[in-house]
Amino acid sequence: MSRHKRKSIKVNFIMNAFLTCSNFIFPLITFPYVSRVLLADGNGKINFATAIINYFVLFASLGMPLYGVRTCAIVRDDRKKLSRTVKELFTISMVATALSLVVLLVMIGIVPKFQEYRGLLLVLSSNIWLQALGMDWLYQALEEYSYITVRSVAFKIVGIILMFMFVHEHGDYVVYAVITVLGGNGSMVLNYLRSFKLVDRVSLRECNLRQHVKPLFGLFLLSAAWSLYANMDTAMLGFLSNDTQNGYFGASVKIKQMLIACISALGTVLLPRLANYFGNGRTREFYDLLRKDSSFIMVAGFYVVVFCIFDADEIIRFLSGDTYEPAVPAMRVIMLAVFFSALYTMLSNNVLVPQGKERIPTLATVIGLASLTALEIVLIPPLGAVGAAIGTTVGEAVGALVLCFYLRHDLSKMFSGENILKCIVASVVASCVLLPVRGLVSDGGLFVRLLLQGSVFTIVYFAALILMREKFTSSVILSRIPWGKKCMRDYI
Repeated sequence: MSRHKRKSIKVNFIMNAFLTCSNFIFPLITFPYVSRVLLADGNGKINFATAIINYFVLFASLGMPLYGVRTCAIVRDDRKKLSRTVKELFTISMVATALSLVVLLVMIGIVPKFQEYRGLLLVLSSNIWLQALGMDWLYQALEEYSYITVRSVAFKIVGIILMFMFVHEHGDYVVYAVITVLGGNGSMVLNYLRSFKLVDRVSLRECNLRQHVKPLFGLFLLSAAWSLYANMDTAMLGFLSNDTQNGYFGASVKIKQMLIACISALGTVLLPRLANYFGNGRTREFYDLLRKDSSFIMVAGFYVVVFCIFDADEIIRFLSGDTYEPAVPAMRVIMLAVFFSALYTMLSNNVLVPQGKERIPTLATVIGLASLTALEIVLIPPLGAVGAAIGTTVGEAVGALVLCFYLRHDLSKMFSGENILKCIVASVVASCVLLPVRGLVSDGGLFVRLLLQGSVFTIVYFAALILMREKFTSSVILSRIPWGKKCMRDYI
């Protein structure tokens, strides 16, 4: 038996936060350029093809991203058990991947809409087998966030370089798709090669694949519902509207996805530790970590959502250009979904999945998906991207509220009503200060306006939280200041 060396949560969070920031910074570098080169219709083609491929990635994964982390985290201190578990899960993943690719090829041959996007679909299909090969769930279970961050950032840098070298014209969207595959999942080949250092070779005869079928099926249903939900708006825009509206919607969705990743950064790091704690009966530590996660979500959620609603016009124009101005209303609507999505992700992945209760978030997602679909069928034809944004936001809210209702007796163990109230007050105060500042700097350059407005909002928001003695913010900020620890003892 070989006990896995436990990583520091602080180090893991810093590395994952750095990775999350890279997921935010690199699109800031690439998206303005790509938006202007490919234009809304070119981006719409990429968005539609990606949404379709994501469904096949889902069927290939079979719920493995969640199940693999949970299962490997429980046995990670025993190398023999870990090696056998990884062999079993990898074998199942490869079989599912092969079947998914076969179905995709058949669908390209018989569905007229897919034939229009044949080249893009074939290129992006590489994501299906690369994600299976990479076994990211193993590295997350072992809390190898330093490795995950370094290799991800390295390939993103390569992708940026290649993009500026080869994407120059409106028709280069297939080239751009190739580069996104390399930058996003090229590192999965390195994951596979490095896995031989983390686990031992195990004969398939020693494996018991059957034991994973039932729990994998449960998590597959959750992942299926989740993926259907995540990609339904883009897919429905492709069928019910046009590539231009899809491009406008994609501009707001990219910002939404980056913000959700930032808000969920701590929860992502805590998932393997939470699974380990609950799996080994350490309930007290389990809820202690959840309280930290919920505090971070509240503080970060109100901060990014409120600011992005107020400054949506400047953000869209800065990232995508003036031609994307019709995307502003959709962005303002969909920003509300950021908060609900982060809340749902925490309650689902960090609370219920470690407890083996994935059927509850599956039901919540199905209910949210039904709400989203019904609204978008009605709203997309007349409203386009805005209709999709309304449907997405309502669907996210419904899913999160269903989970809150199920966990209503446990919410007090994870959330503080006082914390939420202070975040609301800080948001209102910062917004009241931001409004006149927007008028004062309206004549400046776009970047300067965003920088000044963002700085003012940030300073006022976090200063208000500290003055109201919000514990999470005060502990994080004051602990970094030489006199802060004494201030914390006297003030909080």
